[in-house]
Amino acid sequence: LAYVEWFSPFALAPDRTSGMYKITRSIRDGERLASIIPVSQIYRSIHLLPKFGSSVPRTW
Repeated sequence: LAYVEWFSPFALAPDRTSGMYKITRSIRDGERLASIIPVSQIYRSIHLLPKFGSSVPRTW
């Protein structure tokens, strides 16, 4: 089994500045949408990078 947090689908085009696709967390009633699914249902994984402002928070 695997714990999966859900995100929005990819946009049709990548971000002009970064060349990367932006996504957002899927939220319902202020809570992250997540599921526990069989590993056999995972087709691929992706690496997600946080979007910081002009500086990275020290707590990161």
